[in-house]
Amino acid sequence: MTGAKNGTDEPDDGGFLDDVVDEILGEDLPPAEPEDPWDRRQRVLDTTTTVILSIAAVGTAWATFQASQWASKESDAVSASSVDRGKAIQATNHGTRTEQLDTAIWLQWLSAFRAGDKEQATFLRERFRPGLLRAHEIWVAKAVVAPGGKVISAPPGTPFTEPQYVIPDAVRADELSAEAEHQLAVSRQAASRSTKYVLVVVVLALVLFFAAIATKFRNPKLQAALVALALVFCVFGFVRLLTMRQLL
Repeated sequence: MTGAKNGTDEPDDGGFLDDVVDEILGEDLPPAEPEDPWDRRQRVLDTTTTVILSIAAVGTAWATFQASQWASKESDAVSASSVDRGKAIQATNHGTRTEQLDTAIWLQWLSAFRAGDKEQATFLRERFRPGLLRAHEIWVAKAVVAPGGKVISAPPGTPFTEPQYVIPDAVRADELSAEAEHQLAVSRQAASRSTKYVLVVVVLALVLFFAAIATKFRNPKLQAALVALALVFCVFGFVRLLTMRQLL
C-alpha cells in the first residue's frame, strides 16, 4: 500500500479528503453572484408589507375593542338615564301631592284666621309641614300690623311664593332630571366615540386590503404603489387611534 511505502499507517485517498474539506470550508467556492436588484426590491417590499399587515392587525383589534367598550358605555348611560327619569317622575308625583296637601291645610288656616277662630287656626298651624311653616312665618312677618295687633294689610303673595318654601321631593325630582339629562349627554358622547373607532377599523381594514393584494402583483411599480397606499392609511389610522380617548 502507498501508506506503507510512505512509512505511515494512513491510507492514501488521492487527495479526495482534502478536496472535501476545502469545499466545506469554502476555500474553493466560487464567488457569489451579485444579487438581482429586483430580488432586493422584492425582499424589501415583502418585509415592509409584513410589518404593515402586523401593525394594522393589532390596530384593528384594539380599535374594535374600543368601539365595543364605548358602545357598552353608551348602553349603560341610556339605561341609567331611563332609571333616573323614572325616579324623577315618582319624586315629582310625591312633590305634587305634598304641595296639594300644603295648599289645602294653609287655605283652611287662612279661613280660620279670617273668621277669628284662633283655636282652629292654631290647631292647623301646628300641623304645617316644616317647609311650609318656615315659609309661612316669613310671609306673616311681612304683614303690616297696628299697635293693637290688628292686621292693617296682608303681605303680598302667599307662603308658596316665598323662596324658603321648599318641597324635598320636588328638589330631588329636579336633581334626578338633571342627572338623567347628563347621562343622555354621556350616551351621545359615547356613541360618537364608538362611531369614530368604527371608522378607524374601516381605515385599518383598507390597510389590510391594500397590503394583502400588493403581494399578488408582480409589477414592481403597482406593488410599490399599493404598499405606499397601505402605509398612508396605516399612519392615518394610527394617528387617529392614538389621539382618541381610550376606555379600558
